[in-house]
Amino acid sequence: MDPALLKSELIAEASRLGFAAAGVTSVRPFGQARVRALRAIADGRMDGMPWYSRDRVEAASDLRAKHPWARSILALAWPYRPALTPHGPAPDAAATPGRPRGRFSAYACIEVDGRPVDYHSLLASRCDDLIGWLRERDPGLQAKRFVDHGWAMDRPVAERAGIGFAGKHASLITREAGSYVMLAEVLLSIPLAADVPSSRGCGTCRACLPACPTGAITAPGVIDSRRCISYLTIEHRGAIPLPLRPLMGTWAFGCDLCQEACPINERLAPTARDAGAASTAHGPVPFPDLVECLELSEAEFATRFRGTAVWRTGRAGLARNCAIALGNAGDSGALAALQRARDSDPDDVVRESAKWAIAQLRPNEVGGGRHRSRRDHAQPAGPPAST
Repeated sequence: MDPALLKSELIAEASRLGFAAAGVTSVRPFGQARVRALRAIADGRMDGMPWYSRDRVEAASDLRAKHPWARSILALAWPYRPALTPHGPAPDAAATPGRPRGRFSAYACIEVDGRPVDYHSLLASRCDDLIGWLRERDPGLQAKRFVDHGWAMDRPVAERAGIGFAGKHASLITREAGSYVMLAEVLLSIPLAADVPSSRGCGTCRACLPACPTGAITAPGVIDSRRCISYLTIEHRGAIPLPLRPLMGTWAFGCDLCQEACPINERLAPTARDAGAASTAHGPVPFPDLVECLELSEAEFATRFRGTAVWRTGRAGLARNCAIALGNAGDSGALAALQRARDSDPDDVVRESAKWAIAQLRPNEVGGGRHRSRRDHAQPAGPPAST
């Protein structure tokens, strides 16, 4: 088949499978992205994520070294619905007294045919469908897919393939779905013509920077992961640093605040989901019942979240996050649940987090009292990140 026609039909097939955007770039090395990634590691901004190593960066920035057969890269973006319209009001966290609602990042609540799915498996399946479609036309095709945890540079590939640009919050912004996309790539042995990188940008807008309550966006496009609520609630193991806890609000998994502050998303984001039910009985929901999630057993956690993104936290990680969120929610009706967690949870980090939360809800007792203001906590928990 003519390469130009094949590329056109491939992009159309990606759209038919549900991808919001698709583009092609070359396999030449990603030199600038490599330098940025190595600087982030050297500055300590990736501390706590040992999997994000120098070896990984070196391999991801030059895919030809491990895959010499590669001739082009297909970049893909999968859309998902936000939980809130940007700048829209959140549902009342205390609508049911004693049962405050927290927040899960919207991507954790992706569903297919009404059933929750982990975006890794969803995108992997759709990429495999695309590869199968290509092999029907070229039986000798060699291909390799990468979905988030694969050793490829998702955002730099997508930028160079022209499907979007990096916002100041460091997420890719597409014309089709704003920044509410998950990224994947397929390495191909077919030499397809490269698309032109996007020339768009955020201009003078800096709305996402002050929207981050922990100050994790230290400069446009520069994220100190050690302060990022998404990192703290998902990747971080052990106790969360005390100065950051009051700044985390009621986030129990991930964080969407920088995306919700983005004016571009007001125009381009997919239609927002309804607040929906508070119970996670059938999987992740945007505004979960924090007490319910705090009190899940290992078996209950597995039943509800295996096969979803929330599985990554583990039962104890989610309970730790929910304890801190309950301390920040300010609903004293949750004290009984926190006391049970403090006294009997099998994980010592969860017990300590519950004790901290109780102190936030009992400001007049000895040892209680809320922490200082958000302004007082503006300094980094670790060494300052280089900008």
